[in-house]
Amino acid sequence: MVNQLKIGFLAYGKANKFIRTNKLSWLYLIPFFINILLFVAAMTGAGLLTEGATGWFLDLFGLEKGGEYYEFVGAFVWWFFYIVIKLVSWIILHFISGGLMLIILSPLLAYLSERTEQILKGNNYPFNLSQFIKDVFRGVLIATRDTILQLLFMLFLLLFSLIPVIGWLSPFFMFIIGAYYYGFSFIDYTCERKRLTLKQSIHFMRNNKGLAISNGTIFSIVIMIPWIGGVLAGFVAVTSVVAATLSVYEAEDKKLLKLR
Repeated sequence: MVNQLKIGFLAYGKANKFIRTNKLSWLYLIPFFINILLFVAAMTGAGLLTEGATGWFLDLFGLEKGGEYYEFVGAFVWWFFYIVIKLVSWIILHFISGGLMLIILSPLLAYLSERTEQILKGNNYPFNLSQFIKDVFRGVLIATRDTILQLLFMLFLLLFSLIPVIGWLSPFFMFIIGAYYYGFSFIDYTCERKRLTLKQSIHFMRNNKGLAISNGTIFSIVIMIPWIGGVLAGFVAVTSVVAATLSVYEAEDKKLLKLR
């Protein structure tokens, strides 16, 4: 496991060099544009929710438009709901932004993992729309599954954290679990090309925890950064999936990998 951890961590430096050398840096533009779209959607959604909540509140208390206190109360209520909605949205996105970004980027990550293997091993995969759709669907399925499992584990660990002294370890376990499942998502693109079923891929990850944890650690750290973690997640995902592909084949070449 120690050797796998080492390979996984060092793969990030190799991935950055691999991306530059093989002129794949343009792929970072895709997360950039997705971030812009998500920002516009979030701002528009927050505005619409705020307007709706404000109108509901004012109607509930019978404050008619143009009344004596309408403008003052309306402005206060609007800002109250705006702040609350933004805060709640941020809290929710903080926990699901990693999985959400992996779901949105699944077509890009599927392509990039395959492209990395083509350059690294010379394995040629002629484009097949049906297979590509299957790859993307599997990526979405894995990311959704892992996000749900992470949330369930986090709820359990929040309860566990109430236990004196022992509960102090909860943040550490939360981080390790997050890193494991993020690494699972990145590595599974390679597992799919090896024709491992979902059940076999799950077994593969359990046998190669060091590789999964080390590959998902950087992404997990970035997600934890307040305010900007979700923005940076897409860029890190591009590097992570390349690092995952490189690390799997390096571990395989060094006979450190259990495929099944």
